[in-house]
Amino acid sequence: MANTGNLNLKHIQIPSAWDLAELKRLTMREGKTYEDVISEVDDALAMAWTDAMSGWISTLMYTTTEVELEYGEGNRGGWEDHTEYGQGDGQTGEDTGHMLPIQFKDYKLGWTADFLREARQIKIDEAIGNMANSLIDLVEKMTLTRLFKLEEETGKRYGLGTGISVPFVDGGNGTISFVPKPNPDRAAPFAATHNHYLRLNGITQANLETAVGHLWEHGVDGPYELLISQTDVDDWTDVTGYKEKANAFINYGDNTTLAGVGDEYIGAITTKMYGTVLVRVTARVPTGYWGVYRSYGRNDPRNPLWARWDPMFGEGPQLVVAQVALYPLQGAIGQMKLGVGVGPDRIAAVLVKNDTTGSYTSPVIN
Repeated sequence: MANTGNLNLKHIQIPSAWDLAELKRLTMREGKTYEDVISEVDDALAMAWTDAMSGWISTLMYTTTEVELEYGEGNRGGWEDHTEYGQGDGQTGEDTGHMLPIQFKDYKLGWTADFLREARQIKIDEAIGNMANSLIDLVEKMTLTRLFKLEEETGKRYGLGTGISVPFVDGGNGTISFVPKPNPDRAAPFAATHNHYLRLNGITQANLETAVGHLWEHGVDGPYELLISQTDVDDWTDVTGYKEKANAFINYGDNTTLAGVGDEYIGAITTKMYGTVLVRVTARVPTGYWGVYRSYGRNDPRNPLWARWDPMFGEGPQLVVAQVALYPLQGAIGQMKLGVGVGPDRIAAVLVKNDTTGSYTSPVIN
């Protein structure tokens, strides 16, 4: 099985035609050896992968090698009165499932022989930094795209063949029909038309409570998280239940009500029935879009999204050289296999488009 710990030099696929002793001998204009550069790329990719999978985006997901997910839906069955001479009907739950996508991504360094011969440290650092930061950007963009995306995914591009990666419960608009399990203590029985992709008019307390109610009625209790666009901060801080985050550098009056939330949030919103909603901001989400969900912490299987990696390839990025050229690293390419899909709990998030008319449409994530 592939090593799943931190990246190191054993993850870099050195062609058998390379002489490692020669790599140590070859130097660039500033005295740096090719072995030094390989180590710098290795360290940068390892740090970028750690940052991506331990940052705030990881509170949305769980990493796994699972390909297929299977889970219950619909009626649970019920207990029957005992009879002396007979037996009740056998009870079996209803099951459904979907697949998790995976995509093969490349990042070509494009280091020519002349560049490697004349390379200055600042240019090497810039190239490696771009590669590492693009990795973080890719993971965040893939995650938020799947979170807000209404459409199903299928086909070779997503590593699914004829299988399907589904959105959250979508009102029956997709190929895979889904009926959430009943929760009679909080809601009437659900149907396949139940929908967690909403079009609501206005950024208001009432609309927030409508969205959060869609989680609560399935038995999901808070604290909830509200993910909003950076351009909509002023509108959200004006809603009735918004509470400003406490600031240690400011003295407040005795009658001031503040939110004791972490630095990753801008504040919190209290609801009438459902408890507290923590407010998180990102510039990646376009104006007018927002979502609510319950996060259980970093890399928890109860989180809304599951990120799939390939155990045959390994977890995280690798530096590979597809063809051995005259100069080492001339054909170096960073590669990664990763996909983000909805987890087995298809009611785990509610996504909203703020608009006066029409239906929910998927946004373009920056």
